[in-house]
Amino acid sequence: MRRLITSIALGALAQCAALGQGESVAVLFNSKLPESKAVAEHYAKLRDVPANHLIGLPLSDGHTISRREFTVKLEQPLAAELARRNLLDGKTASIRYLVLCWGVPIRVDKDDALNEDGRSQAPSSLRRNEASVDSELAMLPQLGQAPKRFGIITNPVFRQADAKQISPANGVLMVVRLDGPSARLAKLLVERAIAAEKDGLWGRAYVDLRGISSGQLKAGDERLRKVAEITRRSGFTTVVDEKPETLPVGYPASHIAFYAGWYGINVEGVFAESTVEFMPGAIAYHLHSYNGSMIRDAHARWIGPFINKGATATFGSVFEPYLQLTPDQPVFFSRLILNGFSFGEAGYAATRALSWQTVFVGDPLYRPFGRAPEELRADLARRNSPMLEWFHLLAVNQGLAAGAPAKAAIAHLQQLPKTSGSAVLQEKLAELLTASGQSEAALGAYSAALKLSTSPKQKQRLVVEQSRLRTP
Repeated sequence: MRRLITSIALGALAQCAALGQGESVAVLFNSKLPESKAVAEHYAKLRDVPANHLIGLPLSDGHTISRREFTVKLEQPLAAELARRNLLDGKTASIRYLVLCWGVPIRVDKDDALNEDGRSQAPSSLRRNEASVDSELAMLPQLGQAPKRFGIITNPVFRQADAKQISPANGVLMVVRLDGPSARLAKLLVERAIAAEKDGLWGRAYVDLRGISSGQLKAGDERLRKVAEITRRSGFTTVVDEKPETLPVGYPASHIAFYAGWYGINVEGVFAESTVEFMPGAIAYHLHSYNGSMIRDAHARWIGPFINKGATATFGSVFEPYLQLTPDQPVFFSRLILNGFSFGEAGYAATRALSWQTVFVGDPLYRPFGRAPEELRADLARRNSPMLEWFHLLAVNQGLAAGAPAKAAIAHLQQLPKTSGSAVLQEKLAELLTASGQSEAALGAYSAALKLSTSPKQKQRLVVEQSRLRTP
């Protein structure tokens, strides 16, 4: 069983090689704000971005910028500077990513005076020209082709399975921002990403559906069900909630590696608590039309609060995007976990529309599954890292997902030396014993997990499960 599980773990997480680091990135900061420049320099230092790739422009410091200011003070000067430095000139480029630092505007406001050919004939929902700054700048490789500003531009690399193809040569610059409620938190996004690349992204997946079984909004739940299947088959313990409301205050969400849910306008429930148990490298996404409209507010919408509470990467919309034009979550999570894409690559592979509303917040180079599993396991063992317990759990979960019998998984965990000192593995053992009808043994495993756990949320969950077993 041990050999079987290990082989499954190594096979399922075979990843592609990293594609470029700092030399593939240009960094834009607001030269009016010293904190913005500090974020840029911090990122450049940690990711080895050449000094020539850092660009400062004098910009307004609010969330929103007018269409004229975007064109005259941001888009055109940036394009000229990138060309002058031989970084990007149309589809000819030495970079693939553009990082926007805290202090760079986030939204381009609507301009009703901007009349373009074809706008009046377009569907009313697509006559709009407001957009995220990021989504507009992703179009820089197509700038010479005078793209229209109303409606959407179809992303030419949507659902791309080859990361190398997501590039200016194919019409897309991956624009991602280091942002959040403060410059300090923006810097932490990079540090959290690098920590997860070193130790792995581990923990549990929480998928929060709305229980919708019919109508147009059913598609939102269907997407999330696919996300849950991806994380489950990849070996992450996956919790799916079917209730209409978001995960409530007090919900036992421990060791959060992934969160995907919808549909509250402002952060609420378990994510509004003073402490959220995000794991290093955690990725969180709550779909709402305006979840990214106030990124620098620690308490409003979702992106700012996620970052404030410890998430490493997130994404959303700055104006109404319409459900069908929000990022495709199954594509995002499959490219990230199964294909080893970077955060930026997975984001743009999942993006259907450019010149629209999407914003990605985090380190675009963040590649949580970029190391060969056997290499990562050996490194964790050499350092006696506490994360090694999660590797063992992942292997067990993958074995079970692939059809390995629960009896064999129980025997494996009971024989594994790591289990006796791991709350994570003891909880898994208790779950398997419960399912197999071995109540007394399960109670013993839950008691052992409780003694070992340092997670308040896990302890809460363990007490509940113990009570269920003891109740006739």
